[in-house]
Amino acid sequence: MLRRILSALVLIPAALAAVVFSPPLLFLAALGFVGSLCLFEYYRLIEKIGVRGQPWFGHAAFWLLLIGVGRAEAYAVPLIAGLVLGAFLAAIWRPASMKDRVLGMMSNLLGVFYLGVCLYAAYAIRFRFGSRPGLEWMLVLLAVIWAGDTAALFVGRAFGRTPFASKLSPKKTYEGAVGGLLAGLLVAMLLRHFLFPDLPPGHVAAASVVAGIFGQLGDLAESLFKRAAEVKESSNLIPGHGGVLDRIDSLLFAFPVLYIYLELLYATPR
Repeated sequence: MLRRILSALVLIPAALAAVVFSPPLLFLAALGFVGSLCLFEYYRLIEKIGVRGQPWFGHAAFWLLLIGVGRAEAYAVPLIAGLVLGAFLAAIWRPASMKDRVLGMMSNLLGVFYLGVCLYAAYAIRFRFGSRPGLEWMLVLLAVIWAGDTAALFVGRAFGRTPFASKLSPKKTYEGAVGGLLAGLLVAMLLRHFLFPDLPPGHVAAASVVAGIFGQLGDLAESLFKRAAEVKESSNLIPGHGGVLDRIDSLLFAFPVLYIYLELLYATPR
């Protein structure tokens, strides 16, 4: 537990500093660095499952997708189409069995889009809705996920009785999940009241609940990989926390969901 707390004391200020102070290009580069670490862990997991991807393709395609869409969003569709074609071509001339070629191609595309698209959504939240509103929404989202994860852990330990995904994550309970959602909502409303009064309270409440729900689903999504690979953590990179993918799995679902919400329902003029 001490190692977990010490790691958090280092990582949380670093993440906040990146969100608050990074200009667009540097923030995109930071997301790319995090994504590369996650992609390394992803390929480790799928290899343990028995699928051999092509990491060289995955890492190159991830950076092309993240930087290409981040710097020129109008070219997103042709870029994505090009990456799909590239994945097929890489598989066609790969020296492996036909089954390994197909499974590897599928794992390549899943890893690239899982991390590239979801992390790009963080960039979009931060800079597409105005500098100040984007910063405020990012901080609210981080607070919702971090508070929700912490509350779900402690509420689940103290009051958890009813598991809701026993095969994926045996320790998760409905009681813990509800506690996490309520904690995220409370923290979001407190932040809005004391620090971000310009944000509409109804949107803050609704977005925090939606992001909290999908954050918990993101955690389960990564657990799907880990259970299939029969490992407890994606890596041992972060003392007391496991891997980078273990730390941001909730955010990987929460980022695109909040971005969709803001784009469709909030739509601050840009």
